[in-house]
Amino acid sequence: MLQHHSFGIAALVDEVIQPGGKVLDLGCLSFGTTQTFLELSCQTFIEDLRSLLLEIHSFDLQTRTIKLTEHLTRKPQRVKLDVVLCWDLFNFMEPELIAQLIEEIRPHLKAGTVFHTMLYTGTMPKAPADFKRLSGFTFNSSPLALPEPLPTYRYSSLNLMKTMGNFSLRSSLLHRKGMRKDLIELMFEYGNVKSQNAIRAGGTSAAISAFRQTSLTEIPLTALDQALMHAKRSPVSKALDVGKKAGRNMQHLQREVGELFISDLYSAILWQCSRKVPFDSAVQAALRQATLPENLDCILLWDLLNFFSTEQIQLITHALYQYLSNGAVMHFLLFKQERLPVNCGVFEIQPSGLVGTYIQAAGNKQAKFRTITDVVKALPQMKVLSQGTGRIPNGPFYHEITMQKVVKDQ
Repeated sequence: MLQHHSFGIAALVDEVIQPGGKVLDLGCLSFGTTQTFLELSCQTFIEDLRSLLLEIHSFDLQTRTIKLTEHLTRKPQRVKLDVVLCWDLFNFMEPELIAQLIEEIRPHLKAGTVFHTMLYTGTMPKAPADFKRLSGFTFNSSPLALPEPLPTYRYSSLNLMKTMGNFSLRSSLLHRKGMRKDLIELMFEYGNVKSQNAIRAGGTSAAISAFRQTSLTEIPLTALDQALMHAKRSPVSKALDVGKKAGRNMQHLQREVGELFISDLYSAILWQCSRKVPFDSAVQAALRQATLPENLDCILLWDLLNFFSTEQIQLITHALYQYLSNGAVMHFLLFKQERLPVNCGVFEIQPSGLVGTYIQAAGNKQAKFRTITDVVKALPQMKVLSQGTGRIPNGPFYHEITMQKVVKDQ
């Protein structure tokens, strides 16, 4: 039995759900969240989708879809939901069944409805967990004893958005104090969005503040400060963060810029390359998928460039250059080590101005670029605006650079 503190549900109660709100809980009544909603005079619908999944897991997809439709309680057309709680159920639903679930509840969705779910990042359990509320938003989560495991499915936030339809990622949480280490919490928001990668700024409640209680190592980044000062020049500024989508607190960065876009560019490029797409085409396809605006004021590359050769860096930065407005900036970190980390790191801008970071241990792959000068030369239409150096405690030395797009006709 493991304990899990759900900062995501805490934030929903603290910020989204108002007295008299409407909540659809797809979990069991025994999970124990109902009392919290009753205290807020909320109208709560409990569907116990877990029991259904246990009953129908051996049926064919068509039968499963029919059973799902029959299982869901019919609600008055006027009912519009503020929050949907899905727990860890998506891990045990194929994309077609998730799409059917969304279609069934779509008449009760409104612009701003928040959909909360949990995804496993480690070994998949045999079945959805049994969550038992202890106090506040801390739960005991224990596995169900089953003779045979249910089929399981792994999803990224991008895959889920494509499956769910008109949803955008609102927030993602991973490895916070009190959370299970193998769970990501994701919150999606329903409604018309300019881009699936546009992130809506959240509130400043105590629940959001609790997200920052993390074991990430904090480091100062001088060149990043310069980049963000440039991006804050107007309330309508646009910034792109190409770091990992899941498991990061974006709240402070969201308040620093007018509009924030995210795109896990590293994963998107690797996926395209795995399909035998030439590298330059893979970069272009990854950026088209991100549906970015063409007047970005700031791009935060973090440690992305470390994982590519000098020639590949030139292709990436040239493609990104097309999205920058005149005078816009691009920030990146270059590691001074012979062997690369296993994967891109996690970077979170903190309220203190420092950056919380987690860099994975070095693997077997050697760094691909030769010198920092080679990387800078890969951006011939940009000039160095600011630099900084340092070392991540128990990690590599780094050189950070902010470069600025040269204004035309100057």
